[in-house]
Amino acid sequence: MLIAIENYIGMKNIIDKNHKIMFSTKQKELFSTTKPSSGKSTFVQEALKNSARILSGNGSEKFSSTGDVFVDQFGVVGTYKTPRSFSDISRDMELAWASDKETAIRFALYLRMISRQTMYLDGTMTQVSQKGAEMRHEGIMRMLWLHFKDENAFWKNIGLFISIGSWKDIFTMLSYDLVYHRWEGRKLNWDKFGELILSGLENSNTSDLVKKYLPQIKASSACKTVESQADTIIAKWISSLIFGNKGANPGATYKQYRKLKTSGTAHEWQKIISQRQFDRIDFSKIHGRALAKLVQSKFLFNQGLSDSYDKWITAPETKEVKYTGFVHELFEPLNQMNSFNFKPITKGQEETINKQFETLVQKGGEAEISKLIVVRDTSASMTSQATGTKMSAYNIGKALALYFSEFLDGPFANAWIEFSDGATMHTWKGNTPVEKWRNDKSEAYGSTNFQSVIKLFVTLKNRGVAEEDFPTGILCVSDGEFNPSQAGKTNVEKAKSTLLQAGFSKEYVDNFVIVLWNISTSYYGRGTGTKFETFGDVPGVFYFSGYSSTVVSLLSSKIKTARELFEAAMMQEVLSRVEV
Repeated sequence: MLIAIENYIGMKNIIDKNHKIMFSTKQKELFSTTKPSSGKSTFVQEALKNSARILSGNGSEKFSSTGDVFVDQFGVVGTYKTPRSFSDISRDMELAWASDKETAIRFALYLRMISRQTMYLDGTMTQVSQKGAEMRHEGIMRMLWLHFKDENAFWKNIGLFISIGSWKDIFTMLSYDLVYHRWEGRKLNWDKFGELILSGLENSNTSDLVKKYLPQIKASSACKTVESQADTIIAKWISSLIFGNKGANPGATYKQYRKLKTSGTAHEWQKIISQRQFDRIDFSKIHGRALAKLVQSKFLFNQGLSDSYDKWITAPETKEVKYTGFVHELFEPLNQMNSFNFKPITKGQEETINKQFETLVQKGGEAEISKLIVVRDTSASMTSQATGTKMSAYNIGKALALYFSEFLDGPFANAWIEFSDGATMHTWKGNTPVEKWRNDKSEAYGSTNFQSVIKLFVTLKNRGVAEEDFPTGILCVSDGEFNPSQAGKTNVEKAKSTLLQAGFSKEYVDNFVIVLWNISTSYYGRGTGTKFETFGDVPGVFYFSGYSSTVVSLLSSKIKTARELFEAAMMQEVLSRVEV
């Protein structure tokens, strides 16, 4: 049934003559690259360290760079949630490529990677769940850059990229090429992409997923955007590869294509809904994000399925409910309850949030943060919208703090510190994630006095709390816009010196861990991203950014620096298969 690509070079025949593509509304050129930077001498590196000292939007001392291109980019992942231009991504890829080609590819895959147990194209699985940033656009664009920089390396790793992401990414790449360059100006190797798609359809391990994401063939009148026009052309092209070119009357071929697309089992629950056979829906077969959206909508109520869903979700045997989204997305319905448009949630919705939250905790694995204390920024700047989301940094910080607290044990279980003008200790109240969220009465106000957290440590030290009873460090969720601490010192530098002066042992201070989880906002008029508290391989200070909470499990007692944390992320099982 499948026909070789080379028999169908003249693809213009499959495009309707009346199918006009208004690509002129897009920029003329998408894929253009920059030249890499040259290496720096020790003298220049030290001069850069001095030059890297800057002030944040709030006036505190920071570093614009850690001096390590990979640690820098790893630390600003959160700013990538809002899709960046290809030119900006190209600039970062050139820097990474010049530093280490293989690591640059690994990082590109990490940025796209969905946190889950990965299935390779041959059907085998990784031994454990892999942890990634889940930045789809960023990962796709970096791979497209690789296609033009080193096409051989691109094809060596495209199978891995699909495994850690989705077959949908392949069709997105082709769509970008058409949208920006038209059919005549295509820059990707479409022959190779065609071979890849055909092999995916023939592979029993991947066939259903390829069918699921095959683009639809739509009538010209239904293609209201250049993207939908591009998808239709891609669909017609694939149809010709599979069934042949029927010339002036391709209708029969397109019918075969549509039948093929809907034949996969990945469409099973969608087909049941489209056929209105609602009593046949198996809720356990619906993937996590789709289930969350379904439950949050009016669908269950409108179709009389609320009772049956509530019975399923509350059943003792329904222990694990799939979820591959971000932790803050689970709490969006609760976030709406705090608005003027009060919208209570159902018992089924509440139980879904609780069980999908537990799924994320299980995916987090054995995160070695049990002796840290979660610190949450509740200053006024956290009320602004977080980059690439529909939620405030405050509520995302709340969701992350609740999640990270699940990994604490002993005396720090369920405990967390909030700080704004001052610092206050809290414990989560309630038996479930939803109850804990509802019972949190903290509010966003005041400044971002990071030193108040350290002052709390000093106060408790002076009141006689033994050093061995203190947390071994903090996991701080913040937008990073700390108050100025001391001229010439960052807040982390000041914190370390304050602890020493207060009588904490040098061993304790030297091993005091500070994990800075940055939530990017534009509170100060721009997307400020992550500004760093240290330069170089300073031990015990780590940078995370973004919304993929499960990556916290990358931390371990063996990791001492931000560079080692990055290397641990790059050494995950699936990324170790990268080839150059």
